[in-house]
Amino acid sequence: MYEGIEDIYQLLDAGRLKEALIQLQGIGMQTNDWKLRNQIENTLTAYGYMLQYAGEGMDDPNRKSFYQQTLRTAYELTDATNIALLSLKTSAMYYDRIRTFALQPAKAYSELQMQLETFTEDVSTAPLLYHEEKRLKAELEKIYQVHESVLNELFDKTWATPFWAEHEAKEAMEILQSMLVSPQDLAVMVSAVTLSLLRVFDNKKFNFLLEAYKHEELLINQRALVGIVIAISKHEKRIALYPDTVSRLSLLSEVDSFRKNLYTIQMQLLITRETTKIDKKMREEIIPEMMKNAKQLNDPKFRFDESEDSEERNPEWEEWMDKSGMNDKIKEMGEWQMAGADVYMSSFAQLKQYPFFHQISHWFYPFDLNLPILSPLKKDFDGSAFSPLKLIVHSDYFCNSDKYSFALAILGMPQSMRDMSMQQMEEQARMNEEHRDKLEALMQKKKEAKGISRQYIQDLYRFFKLWKRHQEEEDIFRWKFNLWENSLLGDAFQGEMITKELADYLLEKEYLEEAYSLYQKLMNSHSEISEVYQKAGYILQKQKRYPEAIRHYEHADLLLADNIWTNKHLAQCHKLNGDLPKALEYYRKVEAVQPDNLNIALQIGQCLARMENYAESLAYFYKVEYLEKKPDNARRAIAWCSFISGKYEEAKKYYQMLLEQPSPKAHDWMNMGHVYFSMHQIKQAIVHYQRARSFEENHTAFIKKFEKDQNALLAQGLTEEDIRIMLDLLL
Repeated sequence: MYEGIEDIYQLLDAGRLKEALIQLQGIGMQTNDWKLRNQIENTLTAYGYMLQYAGEGMDDPNRKSFYQQTLRTAYELTDATNIALLSLKTSAMYYDRIRTFALQPAKAYSELQMQLETFTEDVSTAPLLYHEEKRLKAELEKIYQVHESVLNELFDKTWATPFWAEHEAKEAMEILQSMLVSPQDLAVMVSAVTLSLLRVFDNKKFNFLLEAYKHEELLINQRALVGIVIAISKHEKRIALYPDTVSRLSLLSEVDSFRKNLYTIQMQLLITRETTKIDKKMREEIIPEMMKNAKQLNDPKFRFDESEDSEERNPEWEEWMDKSGMNDKIKEMGEWQMAGADVYMSSFAQLKQYPFFHQISHWFYPFDLNLPILSPLKKDFDGSAFSPLKLIVHSDYFCNSDKYSFALAILGMPQSMRDMSMQQMEEQARMNEEHRDKLEALMQKKKEAKGISRQYIQDLYRFFKLWKRHQEEEDIFRWKFNLWENSLLGDAFQGEMITKELADYLLEKEYLEEAYSLYQKLMNSHSEISEVYQKAGYILQKQKRYPEAIRHYEHADLLLADNIWTNKHLAQCHKLNGDLPKALEYYRKVEAVQPDNLNIALQIGQCLARMENYAESLAYFYKVEYLEKKPDNARRAIAWCSFISGKYEEAKKYYQMLLEQPSPKAHDWMNMGHVYFSMHQIKQAIVHYQRARSFEENHTAFIKKFEKDQNALLAQGLTEEDIRIMLDLLL
């Protein structure tokens, strides 16, 4: 953004229209566009007259509409000024295209429409005109080459035309409504409109997307809806200035199919937040582990048993898969994929360097093997019934961009290697009945809206992350996309179950603030679902907001009394909030239902110990020590309670057990030192204190921990002087 323009947008957002226009007039003087400068001046003058009339108390029924129109105009003039100034200085591709079209205007939409329609006709008639296969192939390749050039020009023109004139909007709509322009071409045009709206808001283009959403082809309407979501997320305040557009959105929000599609896209956009985490894990853990373990498969003991009387895998190989963690990693990948996550980002990231991806429009092409660059693969594709190439092409799991990457990678192989690889994969596929069945199901399956929108969002993700000039574009995947909070789309997310599903997903992925805001919305609407209050309380507990968490848990208890989970967490919160008697009350409730729960017994013992009821607490700790497989925590508690109670020999016995463990803790050495110190066995105390001191970075850190136990030492009859002398002995 040009220097100073951001300030003008902020003034407009704040409704400080006159200040914004004055500043815009000053910055506008730097442009070479005298028409633009005149428009700014005329707008400021007209607004000045309105203010003058208003100041004189004159009644004007059109004042509100005039103000809204002036505000819209001010935004548009600011956009135009920003573009005009940046076009003079930046080398970004968007502005390069604008400069190119200024010198050599692109074809009109009407002409581009005619060429796109001619392409459709030429493809259908070519087989009738050219009967020789070689000639037909050559002619079709020429037709597709011309078409690709036209489609790229359509994309560039749409993307780099900041504002549509009335006639351009009309002609663009005619392309959308044409029966002869292919859905694939319209999908590319929809993407160009979306990308253009990211740069500059144009209400005509936004309404084009609203019309495109009404298109019967899923490929078009789902891309349009994703574009609508992106544009609204970027320009919420701007769109609100156009009442007719707001009315259209309001009507759409009442349509069940729109609400369903919008919810699907909302979830898919939320899932993209996980792509960076998954990509990192794939690159740093899963793929390196797979490559490392793949080498180990060359070891004979990991191979399949090839004897004639057995067709089973070698059991040692299966055991190795489990021990190496490969089964868990493969299972995890499968779970990600089933949840709609993008698991192929890292796999295909390095395959975006092909020259094909240098053309910006290619990132938004629906996959098509008829493209001239891929024509050598058509023979392999058409001639093979069940090739892996076919499986990937028909799969919903691979986005269009990755399909192009895969095809280009195969195409990059030497012909002999490609033929051999395709033959091997073909044979493998034919032996795999599951593979065959899966391919047949994919080929027969009707495309679903959610599959198309997911693929498109993944295509967008790759563009904004991997395009060689992606730094020139604002990365939309840094946005939160909380559509339920959007003033224009929020009504489509009304309903208790939808809100709860969103909140549950956000909680699962640890987006606590956003999840809590949705649970709060449900609670404010007097939800009667106990789980809502439980989860809201859980979030607050994780945030250490214990009094508020307790209130939510208590409400959950009113809706579903004596729930074990609720009582456990009420006990935890009261304990952490310092109310030990109340914590004990709830732990006792859980104990009554789960008398064999050793963790609850341990918690009760800790509460009793902190309440200085050592005799009863020890009974619980002894129970846990006797029954628990790993009784260290219970032994630690027994040792401390024994020490506090003056039972030094018992304390020594249990601390000695802890110190004999492979990795004793610093505070176990410290506490054993306390026992010897209280018994006035100074040399032994010093030995144990010095071991505790070795865990700390410096003596000061050790002293701070030591001093936390000062009251416990004083209670054993030691004096402050004794303690100070001991600390000096340890220097």
